[in-house]
Amino acid sequence: MREREINLKYIVLQGLYWMLYCVGAGFISFYLQGNRFNNSLIGIVTAIFCLIAVILQPIAGNICDRIEVLTWKRLIIILSIPYIIICIMMLLIKNHWTVAILFGLMYIITSIYLPLINSALFAYEKEGISINFGLARGCGSATYAILALVIGNLALNHGTNIIPVGGLIMIVLFLAIVIMMPATKKVTTKRDEERTNVIQFIEKYPYFSLMVLAVLFMFFSHNIVATYLLQIVQSLGGNSSNLGKAMFIQAVVEIPVLFTFSYIMKKIRVESLMIIAALGYVLKAVMYFSSVNIAMIYITQLSQICSFAILAAASVYFTGMVVDHKDQTTGQAFMSGMVSAGTVLGSLFGGAIIDHMGMRAMLTVNIFITVVGLFIAVCSVRLIRGRKKCEGV
Repeated sequence: MREREINLKYIVLQGLYWMLYCVGAGFISFYLQGNRFNNSLIGIVTAIFCLIAVILQPIAGNICDRIEVLTWKRLIIILSIPYIIICIMMLLIKNHWTVAILFGLMYIITSIYLPLINSALFAYEKEGISINFGLARGCGSATYAILALVIGNLALNHGTNIIPVGGLIMIVLFLAIVIMMPATKKVTTKRDEERTNVIQFIEKYPYFSLMVLAVLFMFFSHNIVATYLLQIVQSLGGNSSNLGKAMFIQAVVEIPVLFTFSYIMKKIRVESLMIIAALGYVLKAVMYFSSVNIAMIYITQLSQICSFAILAAASVYFTGMVVDHKDQTTGQAFMSGMVSAGTVLGSLFGGAIIDHMGMRAMLTVNIFITVVGLFIAVCSVRLIRGRKKCEGV
């Protein structure tokens, strides 16, 4: 009974988190464009705050691993206070640069939440409670899809204010379920066994770090499109409503993969799934390049099935497989930090390329990025399998 209850609450936790993420990250370009930022400035502003998120995610994860009294649950509750204040200030302040800074802070906090709720999965499993992560993450995609469609349509009538209002509603609901989640115990270590710091972590897990680099390129591709999806849609004659529909489609098609991910892992090794995800991003990049109207953009969103849908779950389990339990929060922070790192690269390069060379050039560069990510992922998996053979595993 307790396992079923925790699974249900974890499903709701993932669902509300991805609704929160939809508000704080899914409409970056819409929000900044609505506050008089051009493509290059959108890229620079987004990149700055994503870079801060990249730096803070592993640091926050490592602090959570190293400080005994600071659990994933307590850190989320602490960070919810500034998030609420930021949303209220975004409604009251009209200066576009100040509002952009506040939006960036909202994004940073949202990003830090992700490794914390992912590490909660392994914290519960350490206590003997089996969590169906695929089902929970699939529900996250479903709620993301619904909210993307709602916000995309509401934005036509209510403008950018829909973002902080949506953020306030989502953070209150998210905080409520976090408080309701049972507390988990920290992993204790012997006195002579020190926790691994960030630098030691990279040295301790070189093959994992190589896969993290591959994931960086995958999310580089993911975010160079996601950040400027509005501009892609507009270049084909669409608007924010079409953006919301495109986001709805790509989130909905993830659901079957994520719901059945536990079964998929029984058939395909998790490291092989990482390679499949990399191949999926190559396919997705080619399809975006080939799109000539809104209908083709909608069709392209179906490629989410073999790209992000697989990566979203496989990366979490890959980290759980390669990284020791006592370093899990740090490992999850490094992996999820690639979302923000990819947004940094995607924002900077995407905006500059669109403004100076055009949309076609940006979509061409995107194909090259995915090929590099695929190559690194293959190298990482071959090295990991070679090491296992040497160790006789």
